[in-house]
Amino acid sequence: MSSTADKGRPAARRRYDAQASRQALLEAATELFDARGYDATTTREIGERAGTDPALIARYFGGKEGLYLATVAEAAPPEPATDPYALVERVLRKSETRGLGPIARATVSATLTDAMREQVRDILAARTVRPLAATLQGAGDPELRAEVLVAMALGLSLARAGGTLPRLRDAELDEVLDVLAPAVGALCAERG
Repeated sequence: MSSTADKGRPAARRRYDAQASRQALLEAATELFDARGYDATTTREIGERAGTDPALIARYFGGKEGLYLATVAEAAPPEPATDPYALVERVLRKSETRGLGPIARATVSATLTDAMREQVRDILAARTVRPLAATLQGAGDPELRAEVLVAMALGLSLARAGGTLPRLRDAELDEVLDVLAPAVGALCAERG
């Protein structure tokens, strides 16, 4: 007969496997949504890429939509964004090394449902817009200025990745950040 300690070990093992499967699904979905888009990606493909049963998507995320939103939430900054310069730099550097990612793609996706778009807005508001707006007190609308900062960072990422603006595409990232600094500063400045 097994002891209580023995009974605890398999449960812990299952929990670890569940966490590993969940993470594998998130990583596979992020890659596939980035490469093919939300609509063109199937849950079967995500499961195959993750090396798990696609049925686990429903179990861990409630379905494909929930998995997509989880990829967006995971891509958002873990800590609220309070430094405008750091936010812009982080977004641009991340897109240089990892590609556009779920947040940039979600902001321009025409295929999201209204409910999904609202949840993406909530994630952006909680992790970037509201914390930034709190640091941008002064004349003018702090929330609007925070949203413009986020849009600048995401828009520059999209433009560099798209390659249709050759000088922007070919410039070193530090050079782009130097050119951008006065604009970020102007959005942060208190106006009286």
